[in-house]
Amino acid sequence: MTATAAPAPSPSSPAPIEPDGAQRSRALPWLLTGCLVAGLLSLLGPSEPTYDPWAWIIWGREITELDLSTVRGPSWKPLPVLLTTPFALAGDSAAPLLWLAVARAGGLLAIVMAYRLAARFGGRAAGVIAAGGLAIADEYIRNFWRGNSEGLLVALCLWAVERHLDGRREHAFLLGFGAALLRPEVWPFFVLYGLYLGWKEPRWRLLVAACFVGNGVLWLAPEYWGSGDPFRAANRARQPNPDSAAFAEHPFLEVFRRSSSILSVPVLVGGLVGLALAARRRRPDMLLLLLGLVAAVLMVAVALMTEAGFAGNLRYVALPAALVCVVAGVGWVRLVAAARSRFGRLAGIALAVMLCAAATPFVLRDADALYTATWRIGMEADLYGVVPDLIERAGGRSAVKACGYVNTGPFQTQSLAWHLHLHSGDLQIRARVPGIVMAPNYERMTRDRRFAKVDRLGRWIVRRRCAR
Repeated sequence: MTATAAPAPSPSSPAPIEPDGAQRSRALPWLLTGCLVAGLLSLLGPSEPTYDPWAWIIWGREITELDLSTVRGPSWKPLPVLLTTPFALAGDSAAPLLWLAVARAGGLLAIVMAYRLAARFGGRAAGVIAAGGLAIADEYIRNFWRGNSEGLLVALCLWAVERHLDGRREHAFLLGFGAALLRPEVWPFFVLYGLYLGWKEPRWRLLVAACFVGNGVLWLAPEYWGSGDPFRAANRARQPNPDSAAFAEHPFLEVFRRSSSILSVPVLVGGLVGLALAARRRRPDMLLLLLGLVAAVLMVAVALMTEAGFAGNLRYVALPAALVCVVAGVGWVRLVAAARSRFGRLAGIALAVMLCAAATPFVLRDADALYTATWRIGMEADLYGVVPDLIERAGGRSAVKACGYVNTGPFQTQSLAWHLHLHSGDLQIRARVPGIVMAPNYERMTRDRRFAKVDRLGRWIVRRRCAR
């Protein structure tokens, strides 16, 4: 694959938009600014991190206090903590919101980049299909809205592809470095591209070597500092939740079964159409074929890791899903263009109308699922948003900690640890006395009669049996 602008249009392929790389580069700062502003404005709505992001936010504060503890919590991720560490200096209220703004901006940028990449090869219609397919992909928006990093991962990877095509290989490599600090599945691609960059442009060999070393250091050194085990992240990832695909009879196949619902049928079929048309061209479209291959390799990597006991969460397949969306957008547009070229303009219009009609039920179903996801975001924000008030009603941080053990549910440890200024490992998920129970009413410990019930706020129950 050579670093060129968009391939020359053929009679069966609409001319790509913005063929000049300089035009795309000039537009990008505005798009980045727009996504960041949108991420900040989104904070006016429900805004509470979920479990993993809370841990990254806590670790950022602990680093500023030179008191990092990663013994408990999710797997370490370097890139989020590189951001949450300076965010911690903004204070307890602002730090979580700053990370949420960045995570949401990254998720929105991924949708923009899906549009730009597909439009580059299939025109605006292809871009709209790719962006729309990603936006309504199952759980995609809900995941990055709650602070998970998969939206940022997709944005970095799609942006890296664009930078490569614009001839800026060093930019593509640095974006790949950022992606490598988020997910181990991208490490092979990061290493291969680094070797390719060093071979093609010797002046960047020192940069490549520095990033290779930096990747290893940033993954392993903080874990050694925080837990004494540089491989704690990998060990933690092999302790999945009970509903994980890792516990299925055939974890490898289970990943593909569960992932089949992430993208709608029209997007999946469009991906196959795009690959078939790319392979049948007089000059095969190697970029689309490569995107399809990378998506397949990533899916197999996630499935193999799940077979080996790793969690296999569905959000891990956001990147291959995004690549399929890009290929699908180009595929459907090229199919309509081929029908128009061979059978006439009316035939192309008729096929486009038929395809839109066939896709409509799937789009409506996914739109309904997206509405449900927004409702769930609001419910979770309502649940966790009252934690500061709950602590104040219990007498404040000092009184809560002086009572003894702080007991809560397994998924509430991070939020309470942040607001109580504790390590997440300091909280107990099996009720111990003396101490205080602060947990949602669906947790069994809220009915533990060893503790006297003293308060209720929303869905939270407080019980207490303090040390004398």
